[in-house]
Amino acid sequence: MRALELNLATRPFRNNVPIWVGLALGVAAVAAFASWNVVTWRNASHQLATLEADIGSSKRRLEELDKREAAAQAGIREFDLKILQVQAEKVNDIILRRGLSWTQLFNTLETVVPYEVKMTAIRPSYGTREATLANNRGSSVAGTVPIDVEGIAQSFEAFLEFERALIVDPHFANVEPVRSESSPGETEIHFQIHVLYDPDGRLGREHPEIPHVLEAAKKSAEEGGEAPPSALEGLR
Repeated sequence: MRALELNLATRPFRNNVPIWVGLALGVAAVAAFASWNVVTWRNASHQLATLEADIGSSKRRLEELDKREAAAQAGIREFDLKILQVQAEKVNDIILRRGLSWTQLFNTLETVVPYEVKMTAIRPSYGTREATLANNRGSSVAGTVPIDVEGIAQSFEAFLEFERALIVDPHFANVEPVRSESSPGETEIHFQIHVLYDPDGRLGREHPEIPHVLEAAKKSAEEGGEAPPSALEGLR
C-alpha cells in the first residue's frame, strides 16, 4: 500500500526560528557594543577633561614661576655681588673675633714661650680668604685661626727654641717665620712668626725629633765646644 503524498497547506512550511534567534542575537550584540562604546567614550572624555585641566594648571604654575624668576633676577641685579662678599667676610670676621678666647690663647702661648723670649704683639689674621689659604697649606681642621706673633728673643738660639716649641705643640701648625733681624752688635732678635692656632689642640701629628736648642747650646758652652746645628735650621 503506498503512502499518500498530499499537501493540503496553502503555502510551503518554513522553519523561521533560527532566523529570528540569529536576528535577536545580532541585535543584542549591536546593543551591547553600542553601550560599551558609549561608556568608553564617556570615560575617555572624562580623562581627557582631567588631563586638560592638569595641563592648564601646570601652564599657570609655569607662568607664575617664570614671573617669580624674572622678579628674582631683577632683584639680584640690584645688588653687587662683590659688596655682598665683602659684607659676608666682615660678618665672619666679627664671628671669629667674638669666638676667640684671648685668655686661652695667652695661656697656651705661656706654656711654649721660652724665658728668653718676650712677645710684643699677637694679631689674629681674621678673614675667610686667609683662613682658607692657611688651612689649605696643611690643616683641614675647622675652627683654626691664623695668627701673627711678634717678639724679641735674647739670642738666635732662643728664637729657634720658640719655633721648636710651636712646632711640637698640638695647638699650633704651619709655623712660618716671616722675618728675623737684629741690630749690629746686639744679640737680640726681633722676629715675626705666622702660625695656625687651634684652641682645641687638634693639630697634633707625628713631629720630627727636635732637641731643645737652648739646652743643647748650654751643654755645648759648658763643654767649651761650638753649639751643635739645630734641627730647626733644616726646617726653615
